[in-house]
Amino acid sequence: MGSITHLHERLRPVPLRISSDEEVLTAAGEVVALGADAPAAVLADALVRSGLLAISIPSDFDGADVSNGLIAQAVSQIAEVQPAAAGALVDHFRALELVRNGGSEEQRRSIYSHVATGERLSATGPIDQGTTQRYVPDSIGFKLTGALEAANLGEPDWFAILALNDAEATSLLLVQRGSTDANVVRVGEPALYRLDGVHVPADSVLALNRDALVLARSLGTILQAATVLGEKRRQLAGNLNLWRAGRPSGDRPWDERIGRFQVEIETLAALIDRASTALDLAQVNATPAGVVEVARVATAIEIAFPLEGTRGTGHLLAELGRTLFTG
Repeated sequence: MGSITHLHERLRPVPLRISSDEEVLTAAGEVVALGADAPAAVLADALVRSGLLAISIPSDFDGADVSNGLIAQAVSQIAEVQPAAAGALVDHFRALELVRNGGSEEQRRSIYSHVATGERLSATGPIDQGTTQRYVPDSIGFKLTGALEAANLGEPDWFAILALNDAEATSLLLVQRGSTDANVVRVGEPALYRLDGVHVPADSVLALNRDALVLARSLGTILQAATVLGEKRRQLAGNLNLWRAGRPSGDRPWDERIGRFQVEIETLAALIDRASTALDLAQVNATPAGVVEVARVATAIEIAFPLEGTRGTGHLLAELGRTLFTG
């Protein structure tokens, strides 16, 4: 996989190698310790140094392959203090789930080896709304038609792009940062980049298996929900501090408000745990019933707790009904 193995050289922190559940949470805690005001560049380097970027690599490829519930726990912990860093992890792990379910063993091994050295992927565009991006043959590789935009914390090493070929099949295209022009549309955390005229070598195009989009979308939902969970925990802590200080505000009784926060937190945490367990099982043995179960619980999360970029409650309810009918 020539385009992946010849990565541009740049200085980067050396990532830790995580091999236990305790080390995952310790690494997340060290990122959190940087505080809410840490600059994007500092957070991006901290994610590399932490070793968290590689924790979802399958054991068959010498990875820790930690459970999805533990990944969600780490993302939630970071989201309580640093939402931008948590969002970068969501995009990275969602892209890695596509890699897990696509390409050849050689292609997967190549990208996993780079992730293990601290390289970060960023998924462009939502998986759940269907892709309109297309790629066409161009010399010895392919070219993406049109332009696309991606939001990232700092500068990712790879853009993971879903695109259609002439046969209307969706593939995953891995575009190395620096191999194409990436213009900043909006600064901030995350920054918004626009990519134009992207050329992709043939060995950086990964064919996806039939369950790839469903499983990656479900993982994205789980981890987005984990960021919401972290935010709700932060808000609850802030409200409790105000209450204890004797400075409540608003018309609703303060104890009722606190109680509602707690119910939402417990409900969301339970749904995340159930969906994570179902995804763990589907990653080991992707039976049709198992994949449907993952999608069903992930869709229930989206309905109960609308997430950023949600597909609309009516659409989601119809989709949930179809899974019950066909499952």
